Amino acid sequence: MASLKFLLGLIPATAKIEQAEKALVAEFDKLKAFAESDTLKKFNELKDLINSSDFRDKKKEIESLVYKNSEEYMKEKEFLSLQKAKDIVLYFRTIAGSMLKKFKELDGSEKISNFESLQNLVTSLEFREKMKTKEFRNSADEKKLLDYKRLKESSEIKNYYNFRKSKEYSNFLNIDGSSRLARYNELKDYVATAEFREKKNYLLDKKRFEKTEMFRKIQEFDKIKKNEDILWYFKVKDSNKFDILKERELTFSDEFEGDKLDTGKWLTNYFWGDKLLNDRYSVEPDLQAYTEKENFEVRNSLLKIITKPQKIQGKAWTEGGFKVKDFSFTSGILNTGKSFRQKYGIFTAKVKLGNPNAKCAFWMLADKITPHIDICRTTDGKVFFDYFASADKRAKTSLSGKYANDFYIYTLEWTPDKLTWKVNGTEVFSTTSDVPQVPMYIGFSGGLNKPVNSMMTTEIDWVRVYMPKK
Repeated sequence: MASLKFLLGLIPATAKIEQAEKALVAEFDKLKAFAESDTLKKFNELKDLINSSDFRDKKKEIESLVYKNSEEYMKEKEFLSLQKAKDIVLYFRTIAGSMLKKFKELDGSEKISNFESLQNLVTSLEFREKMKTKEFRNSADEKKLLDYKRLKESSEIKNYYNFRKSKEYSNFLNIDGSSRLARYNELKDYVATAEFREKKNYLLDKKRFEKTEMFRKIQEFDKIKKNEDILWYFKVKDSNKFDILKERELTFSDEFEGDKLDTGKWLTNYFWGDKLLNDRYSVEPDLQAYTEKENFEVRNSLLKIITKPQKIQGKAWTEGGFKVKDFSFTSGILNTGKSFRQKYGIFTAKVKLGNPNAKCAFWMLADKITPHIDICRTTDGKVFFDYFASADKRAKTSLSGKYANDFYIYTLEWTPDKLTWKVNGTEVFSTTSDVPQVPMYIGFSGGLNKPVNSMMTTEIDWVRVYMPKK
């Protein structure tokens, strides 16, 4: 049973825990920097340099550079716009096709010249008058008429004049040799240059300042300055304040800082669905089908798993095997089954589970159905913490659904002889029975086992896995 602290909502606030963690990490980093200090000779030189207005202004200039404000960005944007423009796309399609080549082969040729001469002849008033006479039959003029008709009905002549009158040819004439095409080629050549790539990579590099000599000077100054910080260093370096950081090693993390899911880390499918079935599926009696990417959103350093009403057909696993099923909802599932597994350690994530009546979870699994660990999950209006050692062995507890409505740090501490569940650093559940002894991977999923009328999201701020140092 959950402790009175959880019932009364007296556990530490998520924000305070994160602030304390960040402060501890920052202080520990500072401690390590000072530990590398080996000289005081450059102190005054570095102090004057680093505190100078020129140095600060240059640092600010480097850090404030943004690719979207740059000339390179504007040129690349213009190039991409031209590259997608209908007239440019049609122009290059025309060049690559066969119609233009055939047209050029005929254009100005003797065959076209002869045809047009015949056409001028047979359509003349004089020729039409001849056609009315008895002498016209079997005459040379009649032969010319027949030649004209034969040529006129030939696919070669038809294709030539059809193409000449086409919008495609008109577009070709409009673009070929134009300043617009010249600008496209100019931009195309430019964005392919090493110079452009270097400038772009530099402007996009969020750590560009950390690669500068200026940054090195700051680091050196921080290491060698002899002031209150150095006194602090000797005060804390042998204390137990940083033991939690010293005793663990980060083995996996994702802060979701980009704008899309890192598919090098995450598989958006059941592991065995990807490995054996080469397809995605759901499990009875789930109401949702899992999509490859449509139900994920990465924005503002958050991963959102979106569960929403949507008619879709997919596969469902039942006791009798796979069957095709019409689903009324879609959602997302992701795991590290292909990229990361670990036996023992600390598995933690900052998660807002969302609607407690939905079926959203942060879980762990190995290669079989069990052992299965729910670090946290929602259903029936509550937040559950489960361990399925086997099909008939289950340990669990639950908390109020209010713990799904905000961000909390859910943690599983796994040792060879114990599993301990924590919420914001406070123990909520533990077991020493049938502790898993195989590497497991982590996963997140959304879903439903009861229908709802609106879209729901599970939000993940970060996930981290640590291994105790031996």
